[in-house]
Amino acid sequence: MVNSQQKAPEWSELSFSSHDGLRLVGRHYEAVRVKGARRSSCKKQPNPLLCLSSLTGNSGEFHKLARFLTTHAEHPRDVYCLDYRGRGGSENDYTSANYNSYVELRDILDFLVAFDLPHFDIIGSSRGGINAMLMASVRPAGLGALILNDLGPVLEPSGVARVLGYLANMPQPTSWTDATQIMRSMYETSFPALDEGDWRAFAERYYKEHDGQLVASYDTRLRLTSRHLNLQKTLPDMWGQYLALFNHPLLIIRGENSDMLSRKTVEQMRTLHWRSRAVTVPGQGHAPLLRDQPSLQTIGAFLAEHD
Repeated sequence: MVNSQQKAPEWSELSFSSHDGLRLVGRHYEAVRVKGARRSSCKKQPNPLLCLSSLTGNSGEFHKLARFLTTHAEHPRDVYCLDYRGRGGSENDYTSANYNSYVELRDILDFLVAFDLPHFDIIGSSRGGINAMLMASVRPAGLGALILNDLGPVLEPSGVARVLGYLANMPQPTSWTDATQIMRSMYETSFPALDEGDWRAFAERYYKEHDGQLVASYDTRLRLTSRHLNLQKTLPDMWGQYLALFNHPLLIIRGENSDMLSRKTVEQMRTLHWRSRAVTVPGQGHAPLLRDQPSLQTIGAFLAEHD
């Protein structure tokens, strides 16, 4: 079953049933033309952008990027975001083992069919980058340009350990002010350039309002899916999956202070992929928030170049 209802003037809420009966939701930001804007010289419509979020993230983490792209002066485009199962507004899965990229990939494929998206570009942030590489492996047809936000074929164990540690011990805030301060205390070393609005956006990645209280914006059983990882050993890489990106233009975004994607890995990615380019977001760690104007402009120009 598929339905669409108006969530807010800025986007439409989308919902559909997964293959195993969960209600999954997402957002559709519709392209709008700013009054007086110049028309694009591009003859065809720009590809819609599919946004794939981080491990505990949801559609909201792409809000500023989506608003920027839908109102772009010359290349306004539709933007779609999906809340994975157990995140944001999507239902939790009773089987925590289903919180893995392969099940999420099936949900993404179903999302594309449900809302008739045969041609699209992708931006994958952190976990979303893994899902983007898997998508290119199994469903390359119709896939245009790709953007990997602070994610590559090699994950640094120190970054994985930090993320899993936070996932297992996330504090419970009493207010949005408290939640914002929690984020600042946890991430200020890696994100020294953020302002107050950025910290609030950071907090909204992890928390949501429910019955007058702030609760985790994700199923806390996500932490159970990492029990098998042995961070004392080398983590499996994804160079094989990375090969699937070679026929697609690629933008690699790395946070200057990232502990998940190393400079060495970025150099290897650039060397192997002849149609790739890389940019560094100064003053940010894993993963860049994609809210600063230079990042927005870079993403918009990259997508427009490959429409």
